[in-house]
Amino acid sequence: MPVHSPSLFPFRNDAGRAERPVGYRILAALVMLLACTSLLAGCGKQTVGHLARAQLQPDTPQAISMQYLRFTYRVVPLRESVGVRGQASLAPGALPAWATWYEQLTVMVYLSDASGRVLDTEEYDYLPRAVGDEGSLPFETRFYLAPDDQGPLYVSFGYRMVATEHAPNPDGTDDGGRSLIVGEGALDN
Repeated sequence: MPVHSPSLFPFRNDAGRAERPVGYRILAALVMLLACTSLLAGCGKQTVGHLARAQLQPDTPQAISMQYLRFTYRVVPLRESVGVRGQASLAPGALPAWATWYEQLTVMVYLSDASGRVLDTEEYDYLPRAVGDEGSLPFETRFYLAPDDQGPLYVSFGYRMVATEHAPNPDGTDDGGRSLIVGEGALDN
């Protein structure tokens, strides 16, 4: 029968396996829990301070232009929430002439505070479509305000886009055509 040592170094049991004292295992588990908690806490903080944004102005048509998309919208004040209704459209001349198809198109709407910290976000995924067939892409969201969401609030936008030379193959195989992958969005702190 092995004699348990108060040391933190492993020792061998009768089966020849290395064992660690219970205190060491508890300490290791706490370190792992702390590391995972701080990692998750870091992932929850996003900023849009680097993106174009505008202060919420109720019932006023507004626009924000980005490199590939232009957003026109209106803020609708609601009880205990704020609505953002608008549309995204392709910026003129943004895509190369060979880009004829949207394989993926996602639009994000962000609500942030004055420092750019994201308070809430909403994503919209659009079905694949030919470039030019999209017209304007509508979106409508409602952000519920927390009691501590005081002070000026801002709206900003983001997107992820994969523009391709050809329509995607139904079987998911690559057709060998060119593709352009672009996006602008919130950053993790």
